[in-house]
Amino acid sequence: MRELSAGDVLARPVRSRNGSVMLEAGTVLTERYIQRLVNLGIASAFVEERETAPEPPRPARNHAKTAAGGSPAWRDADAELLKNNDAARKEACELVVKLAMSEQATGRVAVGSMEDKFRRQFRTVVTEIVTQRPIAEELGVLLQTDRFLFDHSLQVALLSCVVGLAKNYDMAKLHDLIVGALLFDIGMTRLSPDIVKSKLPLTAAERAELKQHTVKGFEILSRLPGVSQASAKCALMHHERYRGNGYPFGVKHKDIPEYAQIVGMADMYDALISPRHHRQPFTLGEAMEYLFAAGNYDFDLELVQTFLRNVSMYPASLVVRLSSGQTGVVADVENAMNHRPVVRIVREANGEKVQQPYEIDLRNCRDLVIVHATKEEFQKV
Repeated sequence: MRELSAGDVLARPVRSRNGSVMLEAGTVLTERYIQRLVNLGIASAFVEERETAPEPPRPARNHAKTAAGGSPAWRDADAELLKNNDAARKEACELVVKLAMSEQATGRVAVGSMEDKFRRQFRTVVTEIVTQRPIAEELGVLLQTDRFLFDHSLQVALLSCVVGLAKNYDMAKLHDLIVGALLFDIGMTRLSPDIVKSKLPLTAAERAELKQHTVKGFEILSRLPGVSQASAKCALMHHERYRGNGYPFGVKHKDIPEYAQIVGMADMYDALISPRHHRQPFTLGEAMEYLFAAGNYDFDLELVQTFLRNVSMYPASLVVRLSSGQTGVVADVENAMNHRPVVRIVREANGEKVQQPYEIDLRNCRDLVIVHATKEEFQKV
């Protein structure tokens, strides 16, 4: 593994100990990918031989012209137009409130004694946030720019709130944290769509432009009435990392605000369990292991442990497949280990539907593991 280097391309998939694909063949390795593989105990990987031939020409991108100095003024103008879309603003706010009111949201809480408090405070804060016109307008811009990015931001806000409550944040702190989490990626809406939605490897210049979304997001949030600097710094510093290998400043440890670290963790976790054009999503268990390996590397270890203790990896009603081939629904998380819940079996390994579903407590069945779990709360089985 030490012989791998950034830029190597995987010739074969990298699999976890339970056989699930962690990185697909064709993935371009980065230093971060390599370190994570080392941390997770992956001993070797097959990579393609590097070619010495010149890189083939890339398809031309249809970048819009920018104002003098390179600032994407055209995207700022577009954003101003998008803010005037009342229907989109209303839909965005309704979607945020719908998530807050859903059982899916409460299902993300691993500690049963915290559920009522979470349900009440998350709903209260979110309902208050969407009444603020400037924030509502930016949520509308986010929804119109990229639905995937909008949905991802909702999940980051949900996960961040669980951590904030676990740390006993009061309502004022929760408000600032959730505002920062909802709009942490708002700077992406001012970048070229050719970069934001590209399925091609980015050039060095394009990567540099992409990284500007943190600074741009900070500028946007700093101008919004009612948005604190603490919230704005979530946009600015959610890509900073504990050992100083993040951006835009490369700061370390305690120099990274706690809100930004929480949002960065939630961003990383939801990104891992979501599909990307270059890979399938990590299983929820793999994402948990990945995040645990990030303690005192990407994020403060205590924050990582708080996240893993309090965010339910397998929420109730989640459809899962076991290593035995059986399909079931997570039935109980309150009295279970976070990563080994009670599962109600609804289909046997041969595909037969169970007439009288029965439960398996994975704490007591160490030979069974969850090998697949849908991200959605409900699915037909």
